[in-house]
Amino acid sequence: MITDPQIKACIHKHHLFSTLGEEELCRLLGQAAKITLAAHENLFYQGDLAKRFYLVIQGHLQLYRTSLQGQDKVIEVVREGRTFAEALMFSRQASYPVSAQAVSHCTLVSFDSEAYLAMLRGNPDACIAVMAEMSVRLRKDINEVELLSVQNAQSRLLLFLLRNMQKIGDNQGRVELDIPKRVLASRLSIQPETFSRLMKKMVTEGIISESRGAIDINDLAKLYTSANLPLANQGMNPSEPLIRSNKAPCQQIAIEMV
Repeated sequence: MITDPQIKACIHKHHLFSTLGEEELCRLLGQAAKITLAAHENLFYQGDLAKRFYLVIQGHLQLYRTSLQGQDKVIEVVREGRTFAEALMFSRQASYPVSAQAVSHCTLVSFDSEAYLAMLRGNPDACIAVMAEMSVRLRKDINEVELLSVQNAQSRLLLFLLRNMQKIGDNQGRVELDIPKRVLASRLSIQPETFSRLMKKMVTEGIISESRGAIDINDLAKLYTSANLPLANQGMNPSEPLIRSNKAPCQQIAIEMV
């Protein structure tokens, strides 16, 4: 049961719960639970029974799949104010298709999927809110397929930097990193050693410099040239940085993995 007023307020602000009446929300929170995870601790594993979904209150988690060869591939990074695993209750999928592991110290709220479905059956506004969320995630997935379909690892990294930078000067930009580089590399389907080599190459060429928790882009023009993109390319103009500003409730500034 959730009784903490700050956590309750955060839950109520989230669009999956904001349309619920006070009685409905209290009933749902009566079956919810607060969970804390240490960094690198798993919440669940691929194949576990999927009876609950989650809202991240603080910290970051990675959703990953393990191949038959034992290699882990990060599918998604879930940040503060975001929910995950709720789609499984609509497809009646019995088990989680991925594993969930904390990237940093995390606080989450766990919800009973059947209890939430019961709420939806009597609340059309909540159903519309869920459909809106699924639509946003579908567009995000389409953007991700576009990014990951770029065969060259260097191009994937360059596009990531361009899409997530914040312009801080006439020819400079910055990408704030809120996840370890090894997680970012896996997210971009780049081997860690390849990622390290590409970063060192750009540092040597003076295109970027690295600082704790950030990548500074020292020469935007050279970065665009490296990515084979003209400065006036639609949607890629340095005067219109592609940093996302529509943060979810309770979410601090974080990179969107588009």
